[in-house]
Amino acid sequence: MHPDEMQLSKHEQKSITESITVLLNRLDPSGVEPGGHDGAPWDEYANEAHSMASLLINKGSITADQIDTIWQKWFSEPLSVVVGATQTEQFAVSPNSLVGPAEQLGSLQ
Repeated sequence: MHPDEMQLSKHEQKSITESITVLLNRLDPSGVEPGGHDGAPWDEYANEAHSMASLLINKGSITADQIDTIWQKWFSEPLSVVVGATQTEQFAVSPNSLVGPAEQLGSLQ
C-alpha cells in the first residue's frame, strides 16, 4: 500500500461507498429515482459510487474533475454537463467530508 493511502477497514470502505451511493441517489442525475416506489433499484449508481469511493480512499480526496471523469466513463458525458458545473463542484464537497482531516493530509504530501 502506498504511504499516502488511507488505512481503512473493509467496513469503513463499504460505509464510504454506501454513503456516496446515497449522495448520488439524492442528486439523481439521470432522474431515475433510485429506491423509489416506481424508480430504479437503490443501488442504481453503485458502480459510479464504487469508483468514486476507491479514488477517495486511495487518494484521500476527490475533485469535481475526477468525478466528471468517472461519470464520463459510465455515461459518455461528464457529470458537469448533466447537472451543471456548480452543482458538480458542490457535490464534490460531500464525499470529501466522509474522510477525516488526517486522511486528507496524506493526499497533500
